[in-house]
Formats: sequence, structure tokens, C-alpha cells
Amino acid sequence: MADLPILDLILFASGTFAAALVTGVAGFAFGIVAAAAWLHFLPPAQTTALIVAYGIIVQGISGWKLRRSNQLARLLPFSVGGAIGVPIGVELLHPISPAALRLAVGVVLILFSLYSLVRPQLASVRAGKAADGTIGILNGIVGGQPGSPGSSSQSGAPCGVGLVMSNAQPSSPLVSGSF
Repeated sequence: MADLPILDLILFASGTFAAALVTGVAGFAFGIVAAAAWLHFLPPAQTTALIVAYGIIVQGISGWKLRRSNQLARLLPFSVGGAIGVPIGVELLHPISPAALRLAVGVVLILFSLYSLVRPQLASVRAGKAADGTIGILNGIVGGQPGSPGSSSQSGAPCGVGLVMSNAQPSSPLVSGSF
């Protein structure tokens, strides 16, 4: 990052601030907001590493505040699935051009925003730990992409939609971290 022009450094700091502000207000979306700025001057692999590092800090604060109400048995399938899916998502970075990735991030952001705005009533489903693990794997694959909902945390779009469909309580740490 030392060889970045001053304008790029200003954009980096501005994008980081905007992402932290959105996360503070909404509780999610650090990676996607940061990637919207960062992918214009950083390569996807470096953007991913920065999102993971910053995401651990941002989501770590939320996790620490919710530590007493976490249900480890409920979190385990999502976490194991995410650990399986992230390397797959990272491996998918190699053949993708930064321009195509920026477009994909923008499309995902718009679709997830529309979903969150409309918030359709989905039928309640209780599929069990295998389905939760599969959602975790999907979240991990998506999370392995820079700026995707789910980057560096288990609070991405696949987990969020899955938790809403499983009729999780809104006060649950699983749901409050998702939306």
C-alpha cells in the first residue's frame, strides 16, 4: 500500500470510514461497502485480505457484545460450513478479472438491498443441521469473494435468508448479526 498515490489513499480511508459507518448503523455490509471503493485501485486478492482483517475487528466487537447469548450448538454448523466454503470462494478469485468482480459485487449489493427492502414472507422451514451446514458452505463461498455479503463473518446473505426461513427469533444473536 506504500506505493499508492495520495488520491488512492484518500479513497481507501474514505471507503473504510463509510464501510465502518454503515456497519455501525446497519450491523452488516462492511465488506461490500469497502469493496465498492477498494476494488477500483486494489487487486481482488489484496481487497479480500483487507476485508477479512477489518471484518474480524468489526464483527469481533459485535461477537464480544453478544457472547453471553450465543448458542454454540446452533452456530457450529454455520461455522464449519463457512470454514469449508471460504477456501473454495478464495480459489474462485484466480480466474476472475477485477472489472467482472466489481460488476458482480454491485449486482449482489443491489439484489440483497432489494431483498432487504421488500423482505418477503417466506415459508418457515426447519431442515436441521445438514441444511445449516450447507448454508454455511454457501456463505463461505460467497464470503471468500471480496466485498460479498458474508465476508469474514457468518452474517452474509445465505445465512441471513436461511435464518429468516428457519423462523429464528429476531432477538437471536444469529439474526441480529445477519440483518
